[in-house]
Amino acid sequence: MTRGGGLVSVLFPVGPGVPQAGEALRDLLQQDYHSFEVIAILNGVAAAARSEFLRERDERLTVIDLGEKADLLAALDVGVSASRGRWLARMDSDDRCCPTRLRQTMAPLLSGAAEVASCGIRLEGAQGRGMQRYVDWVNGLVTSEQVWRERFVESPVVQPTVILSREVLEEAGGYRRDDFAEDYSLWLRLCRMGARFAKVREELYFWRDREGRLTRSDPRFSQRRMLQLKAEALAELPQVRARGVAFGGAGPIAREISRALIQREVEVHGFFEVDRKKIGRECRGRPVVGMEKFGKQWREAVFLGAVGLPGVREDLRERAETVGFMEGDDFFCCC
Repeated sequence: MTRGGGLVSVLFPVGPGVPQAGEALRDLLQQDYHSFEVIAILNGVAAAARSEFLRERDERLTVIDLGEKADLLAALDVGVSASRGRWLARMDSDDRCCPTRLRQTMAPLLSGAAEVASCGIRLEGAQGRGMQRYVDWVNGLVTSEQVWRERFVESPVVQPTVILSREVLEEAGGYRRDDFAEDYSLWLRLCRMGARFAKVREELYFWRDREGRLTRSDPRFSQRRMLQLKAEALAELPQVRARGVAFGGAGPIAREISRALIQREVEVHGFFEVDRKKIGRECRGRPVVGMEKFGKQWREAVFLGAVGLPGVREDLRERAETVGFMEGDDFFCCC
Protein backbone atom coordinates (compact mmCIF):
# COMPACT_ATOMS: atom_id res chain seq x y z
CA MET A 1 0.00 0.00 0.00
CA THR A 2 1.35 3.43 -0.91
CA ARG A 3 1.48 5.84 2.02
CA GLY A 4 0.70 9.45 1.06
CA GLY A 5 3.48 11.90 1.89
CA GLY A 6 1.22 14.58 3.38
CA LEU A 7 -1.84 12.42 4.05
CA VAL A 8 -2.94 12.36 7.70
CA SER A 9 -4.89 9.32 8.85
CA VAL A 10 -7.00 10.13 11.92
CA LEU A 11 -7.64 7.07 14.06
CA PHE A 12 -11.09 7.61 15.55
CA PRO A 13 -12.11 4.75 17.88
CA VAL A 14 -15.74 4.97 18.98
CA GLY A 15 -16.51 3.03 22.13
CA PRO A 16 -19.66 2.52 24.20
CA GLY A 17 -21.54 5.26 26.00
CA VAL A 18 -20.38 8.27 23.97
CA PRO A 19 -23.44 10.16 22.68
CA GLN A 20 -21.33 13.06 21.32
CA ALA A 21 -19.38 10.94 18.82
CA GLY A 22 -21.23 12.54 15.90
CA GLU A 23 -20.06 15.99 17.02
CA ALA A 24 -16.44 14.85 17.13
CA LEU A 25 -16.76 13.33 13.66
CA ARG A 26 -18.16 16.57 12.25
CA ASP A 27 -15.21 18.48 13.73
CA LEU A 28 -12.86 16.12 11.92
CA LEU A 29 -14.65 16.32 8.59
CA GLN A 30 -14.54 20.15 8.78
CA GLN A 31 -10.74 20.31 9.08
CA ASP A 32 -9.07 22.77 6.71
CA TYR A 33 -5.97 20.62 6.21
CA HIS A 34 -5.45 19.74 2.55
CA SER A 35 -5.20 15.94 2.81
CA PHE A 36 -6.66 13.67 5.48
CA GLU A 37 -8.80 10.61 6.06
CA VAL A 38 -10.78 9.50 9.09
CA ILE A 39 -10.75 5.84 10.13
CA ALA A 40 -13.73 5.37 12.47
CA ILE A 41 -13.46 2.08 14.34
CA LEU A 42 -16.68 1.15 16.10
CA ASN A 43 -16.01 -1.09 19.08
CA GLY A 44 -18.77 -1.81 21.54
CA VAL A 45 -21.21 0.89 20.42
CA ALA A 46 -24.97 0.42 20.40
CA ALA A 47 -26.78 -0.57 17.21
CA ALA A 48 -28.30 2.90 16.72
CA ALA A 49 -24.89 4.57 16.91
CA ARG A 50 -23.44 2.03 14.48
CA SER A 51 -26.22 2.78 12.03
CA GLU A 52 -25.53 6.52 12.26
CA PHE A 53 -21.89 6.08 11.33
CA LEU A 54 -22.56 3.53 8.61
CA ARG A 55 -25.01 5.96 6.96
CA GLU A 56 -22.39 8.74 6.82
CA ARG A 57 -21.30 9.47 3.26
CA ASP A 58 -17.94 11.17 2.87
CA GLU A 59 -15.10 9.93 0.69
CA ARG A 60 -12.62 10.82 3.44
CA LEU A 61 -14.36 8.54 5.95
CA THR A 62 -13.83 4.81 6.41
CA VAL A 63 -16.04 3.04 8.96
CA ILE A 64 -14.95 -0.31 10.42
CA ASP A 65 -17.42 -2.11 12.67
CA LEU A 66 -15.79 -4.43 15.23
CA GLY A 67 -19.09 -5.40 16.82
CA GLU A 68 -20.27 -5.05 20.38
CA LYS A 69 -17.09 -5.89 22.29
CA ALA A 70 -15.20 -2.79 23.50
CA ASP A 71 -11.45 -3.11 22.97
CA LEU A 72 -9.52 0.12 22.42
CA LEU A 73 -6.17 -1.48 21.61
CA ALA A 74 -7.77 -3.79 19.05
CA ALA A 75 -9.49 -0.77 17.52
CA LEU A 76 -6.18 1.11 17.28
CA ASP A 77 -4.44 -1.88 15.68
CA VAL A 78 -7.19 -2.21 13.09
CA GLY A 79 -7.15 1.53 12.44
CA VAL A 80 -3.39 1.62 11.86
CA SER A 81 -3.61 -1.34 9.47
CA ALA A 82 -6.47 0.20 7.49
CA SER A 83 -4.96 3.70 7.25
CA ARG A 84 -3.17 5.00 4.16
CA GLY A 85 -1.33 8.06 5.47
CA ARG A 86 2.29 8.58 6.36
CA TRP A 87 1.08 10.52 9.39
CA LEU A 88 -1.15 9.14 12.13
CA ALA A 89 -3.39 11.29 14.32
CA ARG A 90 -5.88 10.45 17.06
CA MET A 91 -9.24 11.79 18.13
CA ASP A 92 -11.38 10.60 21.02
CA SER A 93 -15.05 10.33 20.19
CA ASP A 94 -16.25 12.39 23.17
CA ASP A 95 -14.00 15.40 22.45
CA ARG A 96 -14.07 18.38 20.09
CA CYS A 97 -11.41 20.24 18.12
CA CYS A 98 -10.86 23.40 16.08
CA PRO A 99 -11.08 23.19 12.27
CA THR A 100 -7.42 24.25 12.07
CA ARG A 101 -6.15 21.53 14.40
CA LEU A 102 -4.62 19.21 11.80
CA ARG A 103 -3.11 21.98 9.71
CA GLN A 104 -1.48 23.77 12.63
CA THR A 105 -0.25 20.60 14.34
CA MET A 106 1.24 19.29 11.11
CA ALA A 107 3.40 22.40 10.60
CA PRO A 108 6.39 21.30 12.76
CA LEU A 109 6.22 17.79 11.28
CA LEU A 110 6.23 18.92 7.66
CA SER A 111 9.08 21.35 8.37
CA GLY A 112 11.18 18.53 9.82
CA ALA A 113 11.38 20.19 13.25
CA ALA A 114 9.90 17.19 15.09
CA GLU A 115 8.74 13.60 14.76
CA VAL A 116 5.87 13.96 17.25
CA ALA A 117 3.58 17.00 17.45
CA SER A 118 0.64 17.95 19.64
CA CYS A 119 -1.36 21.05 20.53
CA GLY A 120 -2.72 22.91 23.53
CA ILE A 121 -5.78 21.58 25.35
CA ARG A 122 -8.86 23.20 26.80
CA LEU A 123 -10.45 21.04 29.47
CA GLU A 124 -14.24 20.90 29.55
CA GLY A 125 -16.40 19.44 32.31
CA ALA A 126 -13.53 18.89 34.74
CA GLN A 127 -14.31 16.25 37.37
CA GLY A 128 -12.23 17.81 40.14
CA ARG A 129 -9.13 20.01 40.32
CA GLY A 130 -6.64 17.26 39.57
CA MET A 131 -7.42 17.12 35.86
CA GLN A 132 -7.13 20.89 35.46
CA ARG A 133 -3.77 20.88 37.23
CA TYR A 134 -2.63 18.14 34.87
CA VAL A 135 -3.83 20.06 31.79
CA ASP A 136 -2.12 23.25 32.99
CA TRP A 137 1.10 21.28 33.46
CA VAL A 138 0.99 19.47 30.13
CA ASN A 139 0.12 22.68 28.26
CA GLY A 140 3.32 24.15 29.66
CA LEU A 141 5.48 21.43 28.07
CA VAL A 142 6.13 23.11 24.74
CA THR A 143 9.63 22.04 23.73
CA SER A 144 11.14 18.61 23.24
CA GLU A 145 13.56 19.34 26.09
CA GLN A 146 10.67 20.04 28.47
CA VAL A 147 8.85 16.83 27.49
CA TRP A 148 12.05 14.84 27.94
CA ARG A 149 12.86 16.46 31.30
CA GLU A 150 9.37 15.97 32.75
CA ARG A 151 8.58 12.55 31.30
CA PHE A 152 8.66 10.74 34.65
CA VAL A 153 6.34 13.23 36.38
CA GLU A 154 3.27 12.17 34.44
CA SER A 155 2.33 11.36 30.85
CA PRO A 156 3.83 14.45 29.12
CA VAL A 157 1.59 14.31 26.05
CA VAL A 158 -2.18 13.81 25.76
CA GLN A 159 -2.72 11.02 23.26
CA PRO A 160 -5.68 12.33 21.22
CA THR A 161 -3.83 15.58 20.47
CA VAL A 162 -0.86 13.82 18.89
CA ILE A 163 0.24 13.41 15.28
CA LEU A 164 3.31 11.31 14.52
CA SER A 165 4.76 9.46 11.58
CA ARG A 166 3.88 5.85 10.98
CA GLU A 167 7.60 5.06 10.74
CA VAL A 168 8.29 6.45 14.22
CA LEU A 169 5.31 4.61 15.72
CA GLU A 170 6.50 1.32 14.23
CA GLU A 171 10.10 1.91 15.32
CA ALA A 172 8.90 2.47 18.89
CA GLY A 173 6.97 -0.80 18.85
CA GLY A 174 3.47 0.60 18.37
CA TYR A 175 0.72 0.36 20.96
CA ARG A 176 1.76 -2.46 23.29
CA ARG A 177 -0.46 -4.88 25.18
CA ASP A 178 1.57 -5.05 28.38
CA ASP A 179 -0.97 -4.01 31.03
CA PHE A 180 0.42 -0.47 31.07
CA ALA A 181 -1.20 2.71 29.75
CA GLU A 182 -0.52 2.38 26.02
CA ASP A 183 0.00 6.11 25.49
CA TYR A 184 2.40 6.77 28.37
CA SER A 185 4.35 3.63 27.49
CA LEU A 186 4.71 4.93 23.93
CA TRP A 187 5.92 8.40 24.99
CA LEU A 188 8.56 6.90 27.28
CA ARG A 189 9.83 4.67 24.48
CA LEU A 190 9.87 7.59 22.04
CA CYS A 191 11.89 9.65 24.53
CA ARG A 192 14.34 6.79 24.90
CA MET A 193 14.69 6.71 21.09
CA GLY A 194 15.47 10.42 21.04
CA ALA A 195 12.32 11.42 19.12
CA ARG A 196 11.77 15.17 18.97
CA PHE A 197 8.49 16.57 20.32
CA ALA A 198 6.82 19.84 19.33
CA LYS A 199 3.70 21.56 20.60
CA VAL A 200 1.48 24.18 19.06
CA ARG A 201 0.64 26.48 21.96
CA GLU A 202 -2.91 27.29 20.80
CA GLU A 203 -5.70 25.32 22.49
CA LEU A 204 -6.94 23.48 19.43
CA TYR A 205 -8.26 20.40 21.21
CA PHE A 206 -11.22 20.43 23.62
CA TRP A 207 -10.84 17.55 26.04
CA ARG A 208 -14.05 16.45 27.74
CA ASP A 209 -13.61 15.03 31.22
CA ARG A 210 -16.21 12.50 32.33
CA GLU A 211 -16.60 9.91 35.04
CA GLY A 212 -16.47 6.91 32.70
CA ARG A 213 -13.21 7.74 30.94
CA LEU A 214 -10.59 4.98 30.80
CA THR A 215 -8.08 6.92 32.89
CA ARG A 216 -10.47 6.45 35.83
CA SER A 217 -11.89 2.99 35.13
CA ASP A 218 -9.12 0.94 33.49
CA PRO A 219 -6.61 -0.69 35.91
CA ARG A 220 -3.83 0.01 33.40
CA PHE A 221 -4.13 3.68 34.41
CA SER A 222 -4.07 3.09 38.17
CA GLN A 223 -1.41 4.95 40.13
CA ARG A 224 0.39 1.73 40.96
CA ARG A 225 0.64 0.65 37.31
CA MET A 226 1.78 4.14 36.26
CA LEU A 227 4.52 4.09 38.91
CA GLN A 228 5.60 0.63 37.79
CA LEU A 229 5.81 1.89 34.22
CA LYS A 230 8.00 4.77 35.35
CA ALA A 231 10.24 2.32 37.20
CA GLU A 232 10.54 0.13 34.11
CA ALA A 233 11.65 3.10 32.00
CA LEU A 234 14.01 4.39 34.70
CA ALA A 235 15.63 0.96 34.99
CA GLU A 236 16.53 1.15 31.29
CA LEU A 237 18.63 4.30 31.76
CA PRO A 238 22.37 3.48 31.70
CA GLN A 239 23.19 5.87 34.55
CA VAL A 240 20.50 4.34 36.76
CA ARG A 241 21.80 0.83 36.17
CA ALA A 242 25.41 1.89 36.70
CA ARG A 243 25.00 4.17 39.73
CA GLY A 244 21.76 3.21 41.41
CA VAL A 245 19.28 5.71 42.86
CA ALA A 246 18.47 7.66 46.00
CA PHE A 247 15.00 9.03 46.65
CA GLY A 248 13.74 12.36 47.85
CA GLY A 249 10.90 11.19 50.04
CA ALA A 250 10.02 7.85 51.60
CA GLY A 251 6.26 7.95 51.09
CA PRO A 252 3.95 5.76 48.97
CA ILE A 253 5.30 6.95 45.60
CA ALA A 254 8.94 6.34 46.54
CA ARG A 255 8.09 3.00 48.12
CA GLU A 256 6.33 1.71 45.00
CA ILE A 257 8.97 2.92 42.53
CA SER A 258 11.80 1.61 44.73
CA ARG A 259 10.12 -1.78 45.03
CA ALA A 260 9.82 -2.04 41.26
CA LEU A 261 13.43 -0.91 40.76
CA ILE A 262 14.74 -3.45 43.26
CA GLN A 263 12.83 -6.15 41.38
CA ARG A 264 14.72 -5.02 38.27
CA GLU A 265 18.04 -5.31 40.13
CA VAL A 266 18.65 -1.57 40.38
CA GLU A 267 20.56 -0.53 43.50
CA VAL A 268 18.46 1.65 45.79
CA HIS A 269 20.89 3.38 48.16
CA GLY A 270 18.39 5.06 50.45
CA PHE A 271 15.86 7.82 51.07
CA PHE A 272 16.06 11.49 52.10
CA GLU A 273 13.19 12.72 54.28
CA VAL A 274 11.96 15.76 56.20
CA ASP A 275 9.46 13.78 58.30
CA ARG A 276 11.22 13.27 61.64
CA LYS A 277 9.08 10.17 62.30
CA LYS A 278 10.62 8.41 59.29
CA ILE A 279 14.24 9.51 59.73
CA GLY A 280 16.42 6.81 61.25
CA ARG A 281 14.14 4.02 60.08
CA GLU A 282 14.36 1.84 56.98
CA CYS A 283 12.30 1.71 53.83
CA ARG A 284 12.62 -1.39 51.62
CA GLY A 285 15.54 -2.33 53.83
CA ARG A 286 17.41 0.88 53.00
CA PRO A 287 18.16 3.75 55.39
CA VAL A 288 16.02 6.88 55.66
CA VAL A 289 18.11 9.98 56.48
CA GLY A 290 17.41 13.67 56.94
CA MET A 291 17.54 16.20 54.11
CA GLU A 292 20.55 17.87 55.76
CA LYS A 293 22.59 14.98 54.32
CA PHE A 294 21.37 15.59 50.80
CA GLY A 295 24.24 16.27 48.40
CA LYS A 296 26.69 14.55 50.76
CA GLN A 297 25.42 11.03 51.21
CA TRP A 298 24.92 8.75 48.16
CA ARG A 299 26.32 11.53 45.97
CA GLU A 300 27.10 9.08 43.19
CA ALA A 301 23.46 7.94 42.89
CA VAL A 302 20.86 9.26 40.48
CA PHE A 303 18.44 11.35 42.55
CA LEU A 304 14.70 10.73 42.15
CA GLY A 305 12.27 13.28 43.55
CA ALA A 306 9.20 11.32 44.64
CA VAL A 307 6.94 13.44 46.85
CA GLY A 308 3.53 14.27 45.45
CA LEU A 309 2.59 17.16 47.75
CA PRO A 310 2.01 20.58 46.10
CA GLY A 311 5.18 22.63 45.80
CA VAL A 312 7.57 19.84 46.83
CA ARG A 313 8.63 19.09 43.25
CA GLU A 314 9.91 22.65 42.89
CA ASP A 315 11.63 22.47 46.28
CA LEU A 316 13.44 19.23 45.41
CA ARG A 317 14.38 20.61 42.01
CA GLU A 318 15.93 23.68 43.66
CA ARG A 319 17.82 21.55 46.18
CA ALA A 320 19.16 19.29 43.43
CA GLU A 321 20.32 22.20 41.30
CA THR A 322 21.98 23.84 44.31
CA VAL A 323 24.24 20.84 44.92
CA GLY A 324 25.07 20.45 41.23
CA PHE A 325 22.70 17.77 40.01
CA MET A 326 21.69 18.14 36.36
CA GLU A 327 18.04 17.37 35.71
CA GLY A 328 17.65 14.80 32.97
CA ASP A 329 21.04 13.26 33.72
CA ASP A 330 21.54 12.57 37.42
CA PHE A 331 18.21 13.91 38.71
CA PHE A 332 14.58 13.24 37.74
CA CYS A 333 11.24 14.28 39.21
CA CYS A 334 8.93 11.26 39.41
CA CYS A 335 5.69 12.95 40.49
